[in-house]
Amino acid sequence: MSAWVLDFLIWGLPFTYGVFLDFYKNRDFRDAPPGLIALPGSLCTGILCLSTIYVMPIINRFPAHKFKIMLVGYVVCVSGLIGAAFATEASHLVATQGVLYSVGGSLLYYPMMTYLFEWFVVRKGFAYGVLFSGASTGGVVMPFIIRTLLERYGRKVTLIALAVTFAILILPCFPFLKPRKPIAQTLVSKRFDTKFLRRSVFWILFSANLVQATGSFMPFLYLPAFATDLNLKSTYGNLSVALLNGASGPGMIFFGWLTDRYDLRYAIMLSSVGSAISVFLLWGFSQSLAPLLVLACVYGFLGPSWAALFPRFASVSVGSESHQVPTVVFCFMGGRGTGNVLSAPISAALIHPWNITNKHPYGYGLKGYGPLIVFTGVSLLTSSLAVFHYYIDLSLNLRIRRPMHRVDHGKKSLI
Repeated sequence: MSAWVLDFLIWGLPFTYGVFLDFYKNRDFRDAPPGLIALPGSLCTGILCLSTIYVMPIINRFPAHKFKIMLVGYVVCVSGLIGAAFATEASHLVATQGVLYSVGGSLLYYPMMTYLFEWFVVRKGFAYGVLFSGASTGGVVMPFIIRTLLERYGRKVTLIALAVTFAILILPCFPFLKPRKPIAQTLVSKRFDTKFLRRSVFWILFSANLVQATGSFMPFLYLPAFATDLNLKSTYGNLSVALLNGASGPGMIFFGWLTDRYDLRYAIMLSSVGSAISVFLLWGFSQSLAPLLVLACVYGFLGPSWAALFPRFASVSVGSESHQVPTVVFCFMGGRGTGNVLSAPISAALIHPWNITNKHPYGYGLKGYGPLIVFTGVSLLTSSLAVFHYYIDLSLNLRIRRPMHRVDHGKKSLI
């Protein structure tokens, strides 16, 4: 439960950044470049994923100090929100709400994740699905609270209130975040094994994951602004984000269960192709509230749930080297983070008029959203190529198992 609370808070806020983005670009930072205002949101999710690169080596090198690392993260994370409250320029938001918050959040979050590896062995997919649903629940609750606070009290009071809330809710979780076995029994010094980096299966899955990540965060960032540009009430923009996150909770659990029970290819195709179709048809042809809300529900269930596939991605990538699964999971999270970081500059370059802008009554023709919608759908659809990992893995297994022949005194025999 304590792990779920951390997921609820640390990830729930970045998934709600679309509400902040809509407020910032129309109020406090209306003169700032759109790409710069969007950057804190994509940086936040990106660094939270990418930080596995520096956090995990620290945790593995000093496992007895996990609790101290979490305390440092706790202080830095809350400080980032307080710093954002006093920001006077968009670049200050990038440094505080974007970088400082996410660095602190990663120091707090990933030591907890290592404990999860110890407690769950058989049903890892389901356990991850339940854990990741915390962020989804946070994304349902937070948009309405944050929008109300922003409208009534402004950015400064809102961010300080969030900082105080985080400090109060996270502190009681610490006593319950502990390993299954004493540190002395779990500490094993092992050289980092890079065999999985030489496997084609890993790179196929990693590449598909990276491409998927460049587009998957776009609806979270832009649906509230899209709703505003459709001349809908701000409440409906909040509702779209809430439905996105709300649907992703059951989606995480479902896809975790699906990967535990069935062939991984089913989950890959359902998540990638299903989410791409929802973007092309529902977002691309939205011109009113109804298709926008249906998009939020369908995409929310299928798109973000890609992250629930990481444990199976890792298991397939390492083969029999099961002790490498945690490391490889974090590699996939790092790839996701890289894609999320890239999504802000990509979106800034894409949102501009094209040949059907203001000539088409649907989402494709609304202001500069057309190219963004197309890119999002294509990136999600391209990630379906991850299914080819199976055929690469199968061909390698057949090659290994194929019997070899030799001729001995004129007779063919099997080795």
